[in-house]
Amino acid sequence: MITTIIFVLVTFILLIIPHELGHFLLAKSFGMQVDRFSFGMGPKLIGFKRGQTEYTLCLIPVGGFVKIRGMQSDERNLPGSFYEKPLRNRILVLLSGSAMNYLVAIILFSVVFMIGFHAYNMEEAVINEVKVGSPAALVSLLAGDKILAINGEEIEGWEGVSVAIKENIENDLKLTIQREGRVFDVQIKPAFDPQLDKMAIGVTITPSSTFVRYNFVDSLLKGSERVFSLTGAIFSALGGMIIGRVPAQFTGPVGIAQFIGESAKMGMVPLLSLIAFLSVNLGLFNLFPIPALDGGRLLFLLIEGVRGKPLDLKKEELVHYIGFIILFSLLFLVTYQDILRWVGR
Repeated sequence: MITTIIFVLVTFILLIIPHELGHFLLAKSFGMQVDRFSFGMGPKLIGFKRGQTEYTLCLIPVGGFVKIRGMQSDERNLPGSFYEKPLRNRILVLLSGSAMNYLVAIILFSVVFMIGFHAYNMEEAVINEVKVGSPAALVSLLAGDKILAINGEEIEGWEGVSVAIKENIENDLKLTIQREGRVFDVQIKPAFDPQLDKMAIGVTITPSSTFVRYNFVDSLLKGSERVFSLTGAIFSALGGMIIGRVPAQFTGPVGIAQFIGESAKMGMVPLLSLIAFLSVNLGLFNLFPIPALDGGRLLFLLIEGVRGKPLDLKKEELVHYIGFIILFSLLFLVTYQDILRWVGR
């Protein structure tokens, strides 16, 4: 239990601190006054002040914030304020948090590729088990046999076997088999399998496993590729939720903590992969045009760019405040559902 709590805290630190640090560093580099850098939400536990910035640790470690002077209406005209800087700089400051999340994800995925992991070879169809009395058993196929081709056409992995059988359910199949260096052909006719409720030849095919590890440069490339392919997958999943093709499922801090605990038990690679996955999700979610998020503030800045002048800051504050209330209400509901699932396990 204590180990899980430690891993959860480390995960939240890796998700939150870099995000807020991105805002903090870029704001400072553009000459903006940062009044507060906070890890966590709610009541302040401890804090100290260095220079003009107060650094605080708050009670609830599920978020954080950087308070930049001038983002509130009564501070707009103060020296070092957010709104006295060029529009381009303000946009970059808001983007920097998510950019840091993406950088963390690339680093973590790159570390995973450098550590190495077992990967399945999907290009080989190796028989793992032959059912007694099945068509495969009748032609003496054995576990360990490798299917090279069906009806003279080379098979592209275990999925190719399934496709070939589906396309030839009424016909005999000629399987080219490799067994201990020997290659031979067998004739086999698929039969109906009541357990699978489809035509089959009676074999279980398991992709072969191999350990892969990459050098530093290849790991960085692979890590970057994984992050951006994951981004595409997230958009695809969201699109499926919107049109109703995929059920809407969300997880709050309690559910995430459970995933972290389970991943930590599986080893360092699954844990780092999960943290990287969460970092991508956090970075992307913060860019959505939702009030109170970075994306919501970016939307107002883009409107300012089109209009040529800023919107009324008090009205913008009201919109973000309402969005903040809605987000925390949703967070409460999702957390409540997570707790119910946890108690019901």
